[in-house]
Amino acid sequence: MSGPSPVRPAVIIPTFNNVGTVATVAAQARRHGLPVYVVDDGSTDGSGEAARSTGATVLVHGTNRGKGAALLTGMEVLRREGFTHAICLDADGQHDADDVPRFAAAILDRPHAIYAGLRDLSTAPEKSRFGRKFSNFWIWVETGWRVADSQCGFRAYPIDEVLALGLGGSRYDMEVEVLTRCLWRGVPVVDLPCNVWYPKPEERVTSFDPVWDNIRISWMNARLVARRIVDPRRWPSARERLPWTGGTRGVVMGWALTIWAIRTLGRRVVYPFVSLAAVFYWAISPAQRKNVARFLERAGSKRGTLRSFLSFGEALVDRIAHLLRGPGELVQTSDGVDSLVQVFSNPAGAVLLSGHFGNVEVSAGASGLAERLRRIRIVRFVGANDPNLAVMEQVPETWRPTLIAVNSGEGFAALEIIRELRAGAIVAMLGDRTIDQRVVQVMFLGYPVDLPAGPWLVAALARVPVIVVGNFKEGRDTYRMFASAPMNVRFERGRDRDEQVREWAQAYADQVEAWVKRYPEQWYNYHAFWGE
Repeated sequence: MSGPSPVRPAVIIPTFNNVGTVATVAAQARRHGLPVYVVDDGSTDGSGEAARSTGATVLVHGTNRGKGAALLTGMEVLRREGFTHAICLDADGQHDADDVPRFAAAILDRPHAIYAGLRDLSTAPEKSRFGRKFSNFWIWVETGWRVADSQCGFRAYPIDEVLALGLGGSRYDMEVEVLTRCLWRGVPVVDLPCNVWYPKPEERVTSFDPVWDNIRISWMNARLVARRIVDPRRWPSARERLPWTGGTRGVVMGWALTIWAIRTLGRRVVYPFVSLAAVFYWAISPAQRKNVARFLERAGSKRGTLRSFLSFGEALVDRIAHLLRGPGELVQTSDGVDSLVQVFSNPAGAVLLSGHFGNVEVSAGASGLAERLRRIRIVRFVGANDPNLAVMEQVPETWRPTLIAVNSGEGFAALEIIRELRAGAIVAMLGDRTIDQRVVQVMFLGYPVDLPAGPWLVAALARVPVIVVGNFKEGRDTYRMFASAPMNVRFERGRDRDEQVREWAQAYADQVEAWVKRYPEQWYNYHAFWGE
């Protein structure tokens, strides 16, 4: 029985008009004993001749066909000559050819893997760091695999696996497409640290076209995402599917990238990318689609479930933009918020009760409430490594809200909340998120549902009013805020306390029901709300 084929790597260096650096790169690579092939992709400055002077084999394209085409040409020649792997690096001198032995050694360990160079970008231009985050995010969306650096050209490829793909990209898009397509086929991508050097901008020679190459890459990502959506074989396994909520899907949205993009480019530029991600999660989340469909049916809405996912994506962007850029980012209109102005004008505390609907987080601009944000305390469910905390760290202190963290392990932070209320704080919390076992059953859209008793208990014990609030998007930049009349919750002597809490919670449910029937696509509770 014959054993596995021996590993035979060679080096490929694609070049286009790098006459000032290609000879040095080729000579350094040849020092390590591997055959070096330089693919001259239609250069007009003598790059091919400069590389040939070092003893490297030079392959020539008569016209410029793109970096991807040059790499594929090199791999086809290597396979014909009996090589099994291609170690690829750029001709502009950014990659350190002395790292070639590291890639050659790694191939011996896992010959069927792609080894992708991992650059230290701490001193790199900001656009390089952003580009890597952006590209990594789409690789994750397309494959579910976290690649640390999907844009580094220093790589080791198993030639047979790559050429079997029939890649369509011929330029820079090929380097991203090859990772996605190989991961779909089960070829792992392994990160391998490599050294890079960035010359001054005026000294750097690059053939990357920031307009057309970005258009090609964007179109390629759109095609790959669409292909993954329609082909279940490329979806994550059932154990990987999670409900898409602000906390559980926050990481999927790529928080660091999203924060940078919103701050730098603005929320309108980010909307299309978030919508694409929303379509993806809608496609792979059957349980959440079912839960939303049940709500829409009971709310009497004929709208499809996808609109809820798209709306939630925009709400997340608006929420982050509001936090980063301030209350003036969005236009706020109001309906009956005089009670809020009255509460904020009163030194006593109050409870603002919202839920998983609308976008109350962006309501600070309504009726001049932004100036009074210092009094607000937000009760928030915080899980391990909550990515939303990264957003809060970026918020200017002028309008950064104060959080009261709760979790399912420690239960409802009743004593801390009561203390804040008695000190005159305005405490905002969710009326539809159960934290512990203290629940009360009410009717919502004609069916019984359990709601938390905690908000009503703390309000009654602190002797403060409760106002039900909602904020719903009505236009590209416009929200309308609603507020109920203050509910003076006081336990009456001689009456059953549980029954009183149930009455208060039912009033909350009735108010929310009226709002979500008007804005059904802005219902964002993706769990089995009725417990079914």
